[in-house]
Amino acid sequence: MKMNQFGLTKRAVTGFSKIILTAVLLVFYAGAFSQEKNYENEKFVVVLDVQQYWTDKVLSKEVAAEMLSSINALIEKSDPAKVIYITSVHKALTISFKGIKVDTLLNNDFDRNLKIINNNIFVKTTGDAFTAKQFTDFLEQNNAKEIIITGLLAEKCVTATTLGGLSRGYEIYLIPEAIGGKSQKSKGKVIEKLKKDGAKILNGYVLE
Repeated sequence: MKMNQFGLTKRAVTGFSKIILTAVLLVFYAGAFSQEKNYENEKFVVVLDVQQYWTDKVLSKEVAAEMLSSINALIEKSDPAKVIYITSVHKALTISFKGIKVDTLLNNDFDRNLKIINNNIFVKTTGDAFTAKQFTDFLEQNNAKEIIITGLLAEKCVTATTLGGLSRGYEIYLIPEAIGGKSQKSKGKVIEKLKKDGAKILNGYVLE
């Protein structure tokens, strides 16, 4: 049986070559697979109060459609595990002979045109979503640092949630076209103020 200078037979050399080739191929495929997991947007995305009740109540059909198109485009380019949906409750006052009763009504049906890709859904009872413990626990567990806030309403819950996130040390980003407001003028003023408060504005981000 012939051996080379290292004392290995031809058969052994062939076996080692196959092992090395297999290892190289495994590294290559692992790299290719990991690249498939790179998302265009790696920030966390919060979709705030995009419920049918609110889009019907506060936005025109055209404005709602534009906002939803932008939000859905952002969702598509984001890591599904980092997309978070926040729903809100509102209170109804009932007056009767028995007295005054305050009922908490949950209108958590998302807008029919909103893209839902996971079960990261949390309920808030105040304007600031960061007061919802399950939501903040989720962010902490997933080591969230950068958060994009989208949804409704610029003058109310978007403002409260943006300020809430900034006060807790998060980097907060706003995409104007993915936010609904009472009017374009009003929304513009709010976003400009939030920029001065520390939020970062991503104009045209979903169109890139």
